[in-house]
Amino acid sequence: MPATAAVALLLFGCADDGTVCERIAYPASTFGSTAHCEARVDDALTSNAANRADAPVVIARCVDTARAARIGSGAYDLSGPLLTPVLAVR
Repeated sequence: MPATAAVALLLFGCADDGTVCERIAYPASTFGSTAHCEARVDDALTSNAANRADAPVVIARCVDTARAARIGSGAYDLSGPLLTPVLAVR
């Protein structure tokens, strides 16, 4: 990701293995670089939103703002490097 891309810090409540995660409501934080965003991850993980999450694991991710805008309230797989939507099995 280019250093000039805007980056958003997002929180997710996840299953133990990180394969089923849902976005946690967290005040929007946007940064000018991934490095600046990553410097705030610890603050996000100790925030009230993270502490109140009803999930065994809370994960913070720095994501470009275009992708962050497309992330809704569905389930995502965060076990790898990308945010992959989890599709319902019928």
